[in-house]
Amino acid sequence: MCDRYRSAGTGLAAFLLGAVVGAAAGLLLAPAKGETTRRRLKRWANDTYEDNKELMLEHAHDLKDKAKEHFETAREKFNEGKEKVVKEFNRRKEEVAAKFKKDEE
Repeated sequence: MCDRYRSAGTGLAAFLLGAVVGAAAGLLLAPAKGETTRRRLKRWANDTYEDNKELMLEHAHDLKDKAKEHFETAREKFNEGKEKVVKEFNRRKEEVAAKFKKDEE
């Protein structure tokens, strides 16, 4: 699952990089006036934002859910390990206490 999100993130980064490079090339090569170009750029940015907002929010929710799952799994494993350590500590503590009691007798 992690590889799927990593490759999705890589694809998204490549897409965004391509969009930025394309926008920069368009601005440099555009024959329109600055005001017109800024208006078009603003409209394009707003449209792109609106088009991709839902997709980004969906991915954010998916990542949040996955993070919660991994956190819960890690918490369970930590508690299992803690219980094992406490049991082993108590067992050895009892062994040492029994040795001292035996030596005192």
